[in-house]
Amino acid sequence: MNWDDLRYVLAISRGGGLNAAARQLGVNTTSVFRRLGALEQQLEVRLFERIRTGYRLTPAGEAFAETAGRIEAETASVERKIKGTDTRLEGHIRLNSSDIVVQYALPKWLAEFRQTYPDVTMEIAVTADYVDLSKRDVDVVIRATSSPPEHLVGRNTGPWGLAAYASKRYLDRVGRNRLLADYEWLQYEGPVRRSPLAKWIEQNVDEASIKLWFDAFTTLRSALNADLGCSALPCFTGDNDPELEQLPGTHAMSRSYLWVLTHPALRRSARIHAFMEFFSTRLVATSKALIGKPAPTTARPKAAKRKRARR
Repeated sequence: MNWDDLRYVLAISRGGGLNAAARQLGVNTTSVFRRLGALEQQLEVRLFERIRTGYRLTPAGEAFAETAGRIEAETASVERKIKGTDTRLEGHIRLNSSDIVVQYALPKWLAEFRQTYPDVTMEIAVTADYVDLSKRDVDVVIRATSSPPEHLVGRNTGPWGLAAYASKRYLDRVGRNRLLADYEWLQYEGPVRRSPLAKWIEQNVDEASIKLWFDAFTTLRSALNADLGCSALPCFTGDNDPELEQLPGTHAMSRSYLWVLTHPALRRSARIHAFMEFFSTRLVATSKALIGKPAPTTARPKAAKRKRARR
C-alpha cells in the first residue's frame, strides 16, 4: 500500500466530499477521484458510499479511516519530537492568530524579527478559533483567551483593554455625548461573536440599535472607518487611529489575556523558543498600549438598555 493514500481517505472523510478534500490536499478534484478509485480497486472494497450530499464512509472505510487517523497522530508526534530537538536558528515557523493581532500587533515587529533571524521563514494563518497544534498544521499561536488549552505551554503577556469607538465624521454628523442606544452599532457575528468585544456590546447596547453584523474583525473595522456607526475595539487598535474617537465612559478591561503558545514538544526547538521569547517580550513591553486609557468622562453616555428583541 502507498501510505500517502491515508491522507486522501482522511481528507475525504473529514471534508465529506471530493471538492473539500482537494482543497485540503492542494490538488484538483480529478486527482482525488482517481486516487480513491485506484485504492478501492487495490483493496477490492468500497471505502465510501456516494450519497446525494457527498461521500460517507462504509463500515470498511470507517475501519480504514480509524487506522489512518492513528498513523497520522503517531507521525505528527514523531515530527514534533524531532523538531523539538532542533538547536539551529533556522527553518520554518507556522503561526496562527486572529486577524486583530496579525493586522495591528505583529507587522511592526516582523521586520525586526526577520533581521534578527534571517534564516527563519514564517507562514502566518488567520482564523477566529484555536487550531489543533497536535496535527502539525501550526507551531505557535498568539491568542486572546481567559483559558488557554491545557495541552499547550507558553507565556501570558498581560491583559488588554477595550472601548467603544466611532469615526469622528460619524460623531460630527449624529452628535456626541448621547445615550449608547441612540447610536447605530456594528456587531460581531460567527466565531467572533464569542469574543469579549461582542459580549461587551451585548451587555451595554440595546439590540434594536445594532444595524450591521460582521463575521470578521477587519471588515467590521472597515465599516467603522466608513462612518457606519459605533463598535467595540481593542484599545491598541482604536487609540492609535486618528480617524476614530473613543466614546467617553466605555473603556473596560477584558477578562482575557494575550497568550503566546506552542506544543510542549516544540518548546526546546531553537527557532520556536526564539520566536516566543521575541514576541512575548515585545507584547509585555507594550502593556500600557494594550490596556489603553479611558477618554475624558466629563459627559459619560449611559447604556440605557431596553428589553432586547431576538433577531
